[in-house]
Order: sequence, then structure tokens, then C-alpha cells
Amino acid sequence: MNRPLIPHLIGLYPLVMMCLFFLGPLAFMVVVSFYERDPLGFYNVAFVWDNYAKFFSSFYYTLSMRSLWSASLGAVLVVLLAFPAMYIIVDMSRRWQLFWVILLLSLMCLSEVVIGFAWVILMSESAGIPRFLGWLGLWEDPRSLSPSFGAMLIGLVSLGFSLVALMFYPQMAGRDRSIEEAALTLGTPPARVFTKVILPNFRPAIISSTVTMFVYFLGVFVMPTMLGRPQDWNMTVIITDKAVGDANMPLGAALSVIMLVFTLLIIGTLLAASRKRGKA
Repeated sequence: MNRPLIPHLIGLYPLVMMCLFFLGPLAFMVVVSFYERDPLGFYNVAFVWDNYAKFFSSFYYTLSMRSLWSASLGAVLVVLLAFPAMYIIVDMSRRWQLFWVILLLSLMCLSEVVIGFAWVILMSESAGIPRFLGWLGLWEDPRSLSPSFGAMLIGLVSLGFSLVALMFYPQMAGRDRSIEEAALTLGTPPARVFTKVILPNFRPAIISSTVTMFVYFLGVFVMPTMLGRPQDWNMTVIITDKAVGDANMPLGAALSVIMLVFTLLIIGTLLAASRKRGKA
């Protein structure tokens, strides 16, 4: 075999895998989204727009906007908490850095179901935080904190915190500290150094992490169902309910395509805005 062809053949492998496990199912989903539902089965082969038209009803449209809002809020909260935490950790001694990195890696080994059940127990009235606060006399009439929108957000933050923190760790650990030290030497307060020096230098990493968690939270299923109320559920829960529970695969596929388009538009807008701001 010709040696110059070997790198090209090796490079084809990821392309084939992407077509096989991503583009193929995506194309099938788009095709099914135009089919008709068969009450006795999954679908009938057809070409109709009814599944997409249902999205513009008040229920699905409101639900999609709520899904985008909860995913955006969760992503912002995770980054706001993880970035300062990792900024503090990388300035610790090597032993403590290793401790926190191992702890964060251990948290990533926990499944979404385990984290969700842990928060259900912690927020329960009988054996969780409300009962403890009532025992301390800080809550006269303790009640369960879940299901609620706040409980769902706490679950999302717990799910994404270790991932975002570890995304920041390599860049923050290897950063050039000379500018920060110079600013501190000139008498700049540490808080101003953080907002005027650290944050601008890590703007691309912050934006990319926020976008990554936004996409991740759009597809989260367990946290909304375990910690959220029905009015807090995202589109992922409804898509699963329609496609699996109601055996309406065409409608589930159409809703999935619409959410995918929304996600791509939002990501493209954010990336374009960040590039323009970076050039400016």
C-alpha cells in the first residue's frame, strides 16, 4: 500500500464513525418527523407538516422557551460558581490541588440518577435539610423543598459543577501570573484584579464552558423529572413522553429537530458575538 495514503485512510475513520453514529440517526430522525402517527404502531410513511405545526401551539412553544431559559440559567450559575472556586484551588499547595482534583473526578463518576436521588433525600421533609433546620429551630413548619424549580437548578448545578471546574483547571493552573502580580504590586485591589485582569483573559474559556453546559442541560432528563414539578419539565422530558409513552415517534422527532435548530442558532449567535467582541 502506498504510504502517503495511510494517514488519509486513518483520517477517514472518525468521519465514518461520525456518519454512522451521528449523521445517520439524525437523518433518520428528520425523515421520521414528516411521517404520520399510526395509533396501532409507530408511524405511517408520508410527508406532512402537522408534526411541526403542533410546535407553534401555546403548550409546546412555551415549554421550549422554558427549556431554553432553565438551561441558560443553569449554565450561567455553574460557571459563576466553578470559575471562582477553581481560581482559589489552583493557588493552593500541590497537595490540596491534588485533593480537590481527585474529589471532582470522583463526583464525575456518580451518575445523574445517584445525584438526583441524593438531592431528593436531602430536600425531603422527613430526613433532609428541612428536618434539620426544624430541629435547630430555624424553620417552624419545615416542608419538603422538592419538587420545585429551585431544587431542579440545584440538581443541574451539582451535575455540571465538577465538569466545568475541571475544564477550567488546565488553563488556570498554567496561566501567566506576571500581569496579576504586577497589578497587585501597583496597589490594585485583588477584587479589581480578578474582574479587570483574570476575567478578560479567560473570556473565551468562560463563553465556551457556558455554551457547553447550555447544550448539556438542554438534554438532561433525570433532574427535571426527579426534582422539578411538571411545569418545570424541559422539552427532553416531553419528547421522551411523546415518543415512548404515547408512541408518537413523528411528533417526538419533529420536536427534537426544532430544539436542535434552536440550539444551533443560539450557539452560532453567541460564537459570532464573541468573535466580533474579540476583534473589537
